[in-house]
Amino acid sequence: MDLVALTCAVLALAATAALTLATQRALVAARDLEAARREFEAAALPAVEELRVAVADAEAQVGRVDDLLVVAGAIGGRVDAATEVTYRALTSPVIKGVALASGTRSVARRLRGGSDGSRPGATERRRAPRAAG
Repeated sequence: MDLVALTCAVLALAATAALTLATQRALVAARDLEAARREFEAAALPAVEELRVAVADAEAQVGRVDDLLVVAGAIGGRVDAATEVTYRALTSPVIKGVALASGTRSVARRLRGGSDGSRPGATERRRAPRAAG
């Protein structure tokens, strides 16, 4: 019986020593983990703050670009409208001017043709159709 008690005492002592070593290693690992957490937090918090500032800047830039696109669209619309008005304003006088020049040329040909003795009907067949307006 003494042998069994002695064996149990030795096993209990060995188990206690093993558990003490395991607890000590776990405590060292926990301290290392805590130190790593602190280092990570010290590095991560400024990085997160920089990220927030960068996101705010990017958002402001996107807003500016959006405003520029709106302004560019408005300018494009105004240019289109101005081009249309200019086209309408100039087209009619230009067409009338071309028609007047054509008519003047035709009259000049007739006058020259009549004094040269050429056939008056020949100039009429070659004459281009008149422009409307």
